Amino acid sequence: MSVTTTLRTSQESPRDANADAIIVGVVQGPDGPVPAPGAEEVDAALGGNLSETLAALGATGKAEEVTKIASAGKLTAPLIAAVGLGSPADGPAPFDGEALRRAAGAGVRALTNGKPLRVAVALPARDGTEAEAVALGALLGGYTFGRYTGKKQDTDVILLGGDTADAAARARVLADAMTLVRDLVNTGPSDLYPATLAAEAGRVAGAAGLDIEVLDEKALAEGGYGGLTGVGQGSVHPPRLARVAYTNPDAAKTVVLVGKGITFDSGGLSLKPPKSMETMKSDMSGAAAVL
Repeated sequence: MSVTTTLRTSQESPRDANADAIIVGVVQGPDGPVPAPGAEEVDAALGGNLSETLAALGATGKAEEVTKIASAGKLTAPLIAAVGLGSPADGPAPFDGEALRRAAGAGVRALTNGKPLRVAVALPARDGTEAEAVALGALLGGYTFGRYTGKKQDTDVILLGGDTADAAARARVLADAMTLVRDLVNTGPSDLYPATLAAEAGRVAGAAGLDIEVLDEKALAEGGYGGLTGVGQGSVHPPRLARVAYTNPDAAKTVVLVGKGITFDSGGLSLKPPKSMETMKSDMSGAAAVL
């Protein structure tokens, strides 16, 4: 697995954050980029010239635009990464969560260079919703998949702001789940076939204290699962069906989530151009997302 990004919260001032770089947000103003909430202290440390400096470098504040400038000793962090958030929110209204997630991710990705990195994040985090979006985006932005390349990016994200501990905890849970999905989808089909995907389901279920039942090819045939056994005949790897379950004693009804788990969709192999076959390993992404 490729969980190489850690997250911690800090009450440090953006001026004094002990990091290699600090990410701040800017929005699109009528005359150029304008510092977003969270960037006030960085702007003040630069003598109120953050907007002018960014504009001189061609920055506009459009969504996910990243502009790097040196702090010139004005901050503990030597580098500032200003990330565009697009149009500003109206008054005290919260920023759009997706905009914050994407901005945080873009900022972290722009700073990664294959070396251990400490990055402080001072994007808008005025409430739990904003803080969670920022934290999740930063964690996902630091994702790498190094199973086949051996490459690894160790990133320590420091979420600056007020009471962000609960938001950060929830972001970690979501990021771990999304990282699992990404890792499974990125794994080659010669390594991720029905039996290994079912085994991964068993690992996840066991760690979470969930019930799991895995039907092999014999049980599928006996149970009349003709669709699965029929499709499975096209592979040297026999099919599996994994059923993960959680039961609450007070539940009044049952909810079922079903994810397609074909680990390589070879249908139309003779018709599809080679490029179209590369992503057929993603046909199990529905099952990965449910898991």
